[in-house]
Formats: sequence, structure tokens, C-alpha cells
Amino acid sequence: MGKYILSSALLVLAVVVFIWFLLLAAPGDLSWSRNGGSGGCRDCHSGSKALELKLDDVYARIAALQYRHSVVEEDKCELCHILKGFTKTGRVWEVASLSGQREQIFFLKDLSWDRKYQLDLKVKDSAGNEVKVNSLQLIPSQVNASMDNDRKPPLIRNVAVAEIRQAVFLEAVIAWDTDKPCNSIVEYGLTPRYGETAVYEKIFANGHKITIAGLRPGKQYHYRVISRDIFGNETVSNNFVLDTSMKISDKGEGARIIDKTLPEIKEANAFKIKGTKDIFLKLLSDKPVKAYLIVTEPAEIDKHGFGLVPERVSMIDACVKCHPQGASHPVGMRSKGLKTKISSALPTIEGGVITCVTCHDPHGGNKRYFIRMDSGRDLCISCHTGEPYI
Repeated sequence: MGKYILSSALLVLAVVVFIWFLLLAAPGDLSWSRNGGSGGCRDCHSGSKALELKLDDVYARIAALQYRHSVVEEDKCELCHILKGFTKTGRVWEVASLSGQREQIFFLKDLSWDRKYQLDLKVKDSAGNEVKVNSLQLIPSQVNASMDNDRKPPLIRNVAVAEIRQAVFLEAVIAWDTDKPCNSIVEYGLTPRYGETAVYEKIFANGHKITIAGLRPGKQYHYRVISRDIFGNETVSNNFVLDTSMKISDKGEGARIIDKTLPEIKEANAFKIKGTKDIFLKLLSDKPVKAYLIVTEPAEIDKHGFGLVPERVSMIDACVKCHPQGASHPVGMRSKGLKTKISSALPTIEGGVITCVTCHDPHGGNKRYFIRMDSGRDLCISCHTGEPYI
């Protein structure tokens, strides 16, 4: 009996010591002071310390706003800016294919050459059958499989308007096929000079569908598609015309037999382009599947805990957790052309990609919905002038 009590006491002590260790070792979750105490965001991002560190005095700027976001009022900076968790992970990002494919290639961008990554992959077919693939461990410098540039431009086929639909903005879905995995680009505009671009560059596949938004009803738009393979070989299609006065609905698949067999993964292997540090993951399956890839980077614990999230996450993904997409201007796309140019007063990321933060101040503002300019006129014409840029 005495031995049992002693063992129980030792177990409790071990648990207490373990929790104490986590509290010390995981600042990414537990060091965010709600009132600017030791280790909090205010320690560096406000007052004289911000001036000393040459940082923006975020809190002084927020205090001057008429309206403040509820997350800011509660000092929950970590919800949008910090990677969290007791697990030893750093950046985590997910890439998903646009539609079902038998062959697809993920471009694993921005990997550190000598760090170890975990790749978690799952696939789902059109019937909803889902399969998870065992986690893959990847160190870019140790990837031996490589491919040579075949120097053959892709062949583009079956370019068509798959759907025209009215959401918050009028949208159209452009579809086409290629003879080898490529990324998806559509250039479009009211003249054959185009001016607008919609891009999906994360996954290379044979089947392509990309949505172009912000169209005007009763107009004829010119468009062309561009496909670029993993080596950079590129093909540009002929010019096509999209008439937004037409009502095209998605044909769908009609009545079909539900296939309950699970999709089978034939191949899931990493490779690199010979002579480069570009790493790709090739996925082959026995039937068309939509793939979801989660890349996890190891943590480097510092004053920001497990690190800061990428800009795209803090400026798009964090927002849409609470605010549904489609309720405002389309995001995650570049937009520049003859009559469209993003104002320097509106922030973008990745060389011009529009985010929620482009039009809305995430911390608060002096206008409804924290809009940066008058939403009735000024905000729109700051980018869409109607006049060609030279």
C-alpha cells in the first residue's frame, strides 16, 4: 500500500514538472500578456520601446481609432499573428487542388534547404470517399530524385466557359485541359489587350478551372489562357470571347452510380528540377481526386513563440475564419492592367495580391467595417479608374 501511494505521488510530481516545463518552453501559447505585462506584445510594439526598436507603435495608432476590432480590444494578437501549440512546429500551410485529378504536382515553395518538414496528405474523390496518406518526412537537400527540362511547351485543349454565376460579383469559370501538368492563368478584359489576370500557381495539373470575378453584365470580355509546366515551358492560347449576357449553368454530372471504392494512391514522391533547389511533390491516383496537402515546418522558438504566421494567413485565412468569403471584394488574386492599378495607399502582398487587409484595416478604423476609404466611391475608383494607364 505504501509503495502504491509513493508511486502515485511520484506520478503526480512528474506531471506537475512536465506542465511546468511546457509553461517555460512554449512562449508561443502562454506569454501573451493581455495588459502589456512581461513578455507581451505591448512590451516591444508601444511607447518608447517601439521607438528604440524602430517598430511601429501599433497601440498608439489603435488608440486613435474610433472603432476597434473586438480581437484588438481583448488583446488577442496571437489569433492572427502567432503560430500556436505545444507541438514543436513552426509555419504550417495547406494547399488544395481546385478539382479532381489523377495526376497533380505540388510546388513546395519557400522551403529551407536543410530543415526537416512533415507532409500530411489526404485525398477525396467525387463520391466523398477519403483516404489519408502516411506522413512523409522531407529534407530538401536530401531529395535525390530529379527531372530534366523536357523543353516542350504544353498543349492546350478544350478551352471553354464552364459557368457564369451571380454571387456578390458576377463571376465566370474558365476551364481547359493540358497534355501535361501545368499551372493555371487567365488573362481577360473588355478589349484584346486584356488587362486583368487570374492566377493559380500552387498546383500543376492536366485539368484547369479558374474563376474570374468582378465582371459586368451584358458585356463581351476577351480572354485567353496560359499554362506553364514545372520547368517554365509556356503556351498561350488564342483569344476567346465571353458574353456575360449569356446564362450558362454548370452542367453537373446528372444521375450517376455512387462509387464506394476508396481511391488508391499510386505514387506520392518528392523530386527536384535538375540544377535548381525547386522541390515538388508528385501525386498519382487511380481515379480523379481532390488533394489536400499540409506542410509543417519545425519550430524555432523565439520571442514570438513558435513564429509569426505568413502574411497570406494573417491577412486572408485569419479573416475568413469569422467573415465568410464572397461578402466583399474577391481576395487572393492579383489585379493590374490597362484600367486597373492598385493604389499605393492600399497594402497588398506577394507583388500585388489583394487581401482582406487591402480594403479593411484589421485593427479597426474610423468608418464602418473598418474600410480604409469611402466604400461608396473613393475606394473603388482608387484602383478602377476607367482610364488607361500608360
